[in-house]
Amino acid sequence: MGLFDKVKKLAESAMAPAKQQSAVQPQHAPEPQVVPEEPEEPEADDEVAFDVAGFDPDDEDAFFNAVLHMESEGVYGGTDESRAEICARFGIRDRSHWHTVKESVYALLSRKYGSYEEVGQREMNWRTAQMTQRMTNQVASARSGGAFEPVEGTTLEAWAAINAAIVGGANHEDLLKGAGISAESWQRINEAWNARMASDTTFAIAQIYGAAFQAASQGTYGPYAREAAAARAANRELAMEPPMPYEQYYEILYEQKYAAKQGKDPVQALKASGLSIVDWTDLGTFMGYHFHRTGVRDWKTYEAIHKSVEAKLAAKYPDISFE
Repeated sequence: MGLFDKVKKLAESAMAPAKQQSAVQPQHAPEPQVVPEEPEEPEADDEVAFDVAGFDPDDEDAFFNAVLHMESEGVYGGTDESRAEICARFGIRDRSHWHTVKESVYALLSRKYGSYEEVGQREMNWRTAQMTQRMTNQVASARSGGAFEPVEGTTLEAWAAINAAIVGGANHEDLLKGAGISAESWQRINEAWNARMASDTTFAIAQIYGAAFQAASQGTYGPYAREAAAARAANRELAMEPPMPYEQYYEILYEQKYAAKQGKDPVQALKASGLSIVDWTDLGTFMGYHFHRTGVRDWKTYEAIHKSVEAKLAAKYPDISFE
């Protein structure tokens, strides 16, 4: 499932209470035709069907955390112990009661923020913050465990910066000479850091490498990548507008896909769009975070764009099929 599908699914989950869908959503749920209307205020006879239990609608973080633990498992999800703790803390009697409470709180939040899409976006932003904090903790743990110790005097950040310069077109030999690194030493440094990164199941090394690589980027979209990194770290909105319309970005993405299907080098498709690999990496970092911050709220708009671009490229390359 791609990023867009995941965001779309989260949006549909947020809208599920008003649509009175079943508790377990199919992986590819039918697309809603209209935005659900706000539920009416419950009458006295409806008290049993409208119940927020011990949740405070003004404390949405506690509710989002409960949804995460009650509805999912795995690294970022819940456990039997965490679900039992949530049930005890908020007075959840059983799964049936939980679904009633969940629907009720979502309904109240949708009234507060104007739509289920907006609530879904806020929940996505909250989850992003949780993942960022988890990664921060993993980086700190890796650092204390010696994972970032320099290799032959070369730090991870320095290694990333040199690689960024090489990818950006700088002379390899001049870079190494300026850094006082011999060709033989550079080979060992590459092998050591690549080995550490490959064995790091927490991705802490890859996280720091990526940040250092983009911090050193001299590409056209380097400032955008750095802004996205700063915004993600602070879990805030972007302070820069996208450098191109989403339609244009998606067209470039699809041009690469069609190039690969024809046996061509996708890099040539980038060059035809006036972009280098560094440009595309930096641009993707910014546009990806922009999509995370808007994808649930505006998922219908994005879906329409996707369909439009897919149709445009299919018409441009009528002899190419992905089926």
